[in-house]
Amino acid sequence: MMRGRMRAGAFSVAHKKMANGLFATFLLWLISKKPTYGYGIISTMREEHQSVHIGPSHVYPLLAGLCRQGLVKIREEAKGMRVRKLYSITPAGRKKLADAKARLSGSGLRAQFMREMVS
Repeated sequence: MMRGRMRAGAFSVAHKKMANGLFATFLLWLISKKPTYGYGIISTMREEHQSVHIGPSHVYPLLAGLCRQGLVKIREEAKGMRVRKLYSITPAGRKKLADAKARLSGSGLRAQFMREMVS
């Protein structure tokens, strides 16, 4: 019985990792369209996915990770008493996005899944 729980836990970790990877790639794609603020990303996600709660605790850690990886850069802008962070894609981010696109449009099972889901 314990082994079953460990497998379920491993599945949960793998599922979360895959979901975060896909969401991070989506964020990278969104930022590649135009530089944007974290709040703008959250607002866009809420408009698009009204049935799913996407909040700061989902978006900002992934943005920080993209920054640490050098895929996104931040430009701080003062707005009144606040400092806002404008996120834009780097050349390394564009390459990573192109690699993800190649993986999703290739010939593997994941690529087949993506093609069938959007057609």
